[in-house]
This record gives sequence, structure tokens and C-alpha cells, in this order.
Amino acid sequence: MKPIRLSIACTFALLAGCGDLLGVKRQPFTIYAPSYQAPASGAGQPMVDWQLVIETPQASEALNTPRIVVMPSPGVIEVYPGARWSDPAPALLRNLVVQGFAQSGRILGVGSSTGALSADFALALDLHAFQAEIRSDGPHAVIALQARLLDYRTSRVVATHAFAADTPFTAGDTAVAFAAFQASVQQVVGDLVGWTLGAGTAAQKPR
Repeated sequence: MKPIRLSIACTFALLAGCGDLLGVKRQPFTIYAPSYQAPASGAGQPMVDWQLVIETPQASEALNTPRIVVMPSPGVIEVYPGARWSDPAPALLRNLVVQGFAQSGRILGVGSSTGALSADFALALDLHAFQAEIRSDGPHAVIALQARLLDYRTSRVVATHAFAADTPFTAGDTAVAFAAFQASVQQVVGDLVGWTLGAGTAAQKPR
């Protein structure tokens, strides 16, 4: 769960001479790549016999970015300087959710909508928050989303649920905020996986 540290100067080393000619001073930045680890308590639970496609979450332009968003006050959006996510937040969350289902060991097949999976259900997500919020009691790492489970053949919604995680942390550098985001990821992805497996099984019985 350690962040991947990359330097622009290293990444573009071959273009160093060109950059010097342009008078561009490159600043290093840190790329953070959250991960998910399935809890050991989930081992041994029953497996479902259906397959699932995870769609890339829908999000506002403010969240559809690799920049790490921070809200110093309601309605005000800024970003952490010198830090990035490894992917734009919607793609990052999609990959984490796929990872969560795969690690559960409880589903026959799971993948993103870009794959060639012959699915029974699709999981559509609306990402409402993926940001640090500064409040009177300090900063919080907030993730909030709305999930819809759809019959893949008919696109009919069979279940819907809202998920949120709010992890407080002590003000400091982005590494401190990243640890809080890791905790929020663990909660949201774990809750989403459990709910989806239950809702899909319940919806499949009448079929």
C-alpha cells in the first residue's frame, strides 16, 4: 500500500536537454495508488454462480481527474500540490471494486465493462465524493457513491444502494491523507462487494 514515487525529471530524462532550452523547471510529484485487501473474515462464505461487469463510475468533471481533490470549505474545490492518483478517480475506483470482488473468491467471474465477459449482472456506480474535506474538527477522507445493480440482458435495475466512508485524519502531508483514503477505500469496497453479492443472488432466484 506504499505510494509509487515518480519524478518528472526521471520520467522525461530523454527530454532533459529540450526542457533546459525551454527554461522549464520540472518539479517532482508523488503518485498514490490505493489498494484493497479483502478481510480474512470473508473467507469460506458461499460462492455465487453468476458473473458481473463493473462499469466505470460516472462522476463530475471536478472528480474525473487524477488530481487529489480537497475541499477547504463547502463548494470550494482545490487540489493537493505535488500529488496525483495513479488514475482518474472513476477509473481508480472501478479497478478497486474489480479487485475487491476478485479477492473475495466468491464470484464466478468479474471484470470491467471494457472486457469480453459474458455477464449476468452489471454494477453501475455514480461517484459523488472522492476527496479530502476540511471541517471544524479537522480533515476527513470522504468517499460516497450510489450503486445500481442491473440485469445485464435487459438493463433493468434490480437493486440500488448508497455507500459512504468518512475517515478523519490529522492535518499533515499527503501521505497522512493517503492513509485515511486507504481506510475509506477498505470500508466502501468491502461494503459494496457484500451488498452486491447478496442483491445479485436474491435477484437471480426469480429468474
